[in-house]
Amino acid sequence: MVAVAVLVVIAIAGIVLATLRQRGAPAAETPAVADATQPASSPMTAAAMSASAAAAETEAGPNQVVFAPGSVEISEPATTKLLRIADTARKDKRELVITAKVEARPDRAQQRELAQNRTFAVRGVLETNGVPLAKMQIRIAEEALGLVSAKDANRIEVTPR
Repeated sequence: MVAVAVLVVIAIAGIVLATLRQRGAPAAETPAVADATQPASSPMTAAAMSASAAAAETEAGPNQVVFAPGSVEISEPATTKLLRIADTARKDKRELVITAKVEARPDRAQQRELAQNRTFAVRGVLETNGVPLAKMQIRIAEEALGLVSAKDANRIEVTPR
């Protein structure tokens, strides 16, 4: 339900931005065709990207954080999920294991570096929200070639212990 609300807010923000940009540009300065299409596409593209991140986040499990391919940026829905996990870990005084999966491929070093940076980003959000470093452990699980799907490679799992 929260994800749907976030999607609606993002869509409305995109429409408002598109409307404001169209009203703000004088018609005499830019061609009508470029003015009519360009401002409307930029916010909608950003909104569509945010919407796809929110959709991917809702597909993930309650203790999984989804990243865009090749990115270490944590989306707003993922941050909300991490805040909930941090709150529960603090209340229950539980340790957290932050796990990333990589595949044994020729670009193994790059995959491990990306996974490590993602786990550090997740750990940073959790630490900022009250989970002590001593209560967190990072694991990077390397699986045989073909055992890690693209979806799993872009997810970080946070498991209470």
